[in-house]
Amino acid sequence: MTINYPVELYPKEVLIKASYQFLDQAYIHIDKKNDEYIVKISPKDGVPPISEGDFDNEMLAQAARFVISSRTKNIREITLGRAMASTIIEEEACFDEGDDIQDIDNILKDWFENE
Repeated sequence: MTINYPVELYPKEVLIKASYQFLDQAYIHIDKKNDEYIVKISPKDGVPPISEGDFDNEMLAQAARFVISSRTKNIREITLGRAMASTIIEEEACFDEGDDIQDIDNILKDWFENE
């Protein structure tokens, strides 16, 4: 089976993702000629063949995901940035001017022994 899609109708990423969904059921070859994508689908042995309608539906589903992803990209980036920024903990050095940093015995003691 061969299906042609106009290049201006679907981005290449949509075609690749739709094809990926059927890799376990068919051998898929993608080509481009002039202003059309050419998709050749050959069923694998022992697997029911996919129909042109199934592939068309998957193209529409992937196109919808692509549109939603591109429209919400900035929001997802801001959300991720805020989530990552909130995990940064700024701590000041725990050095007290009265501490004697030359006293090796005090430095090597267990913290709980100093209490």
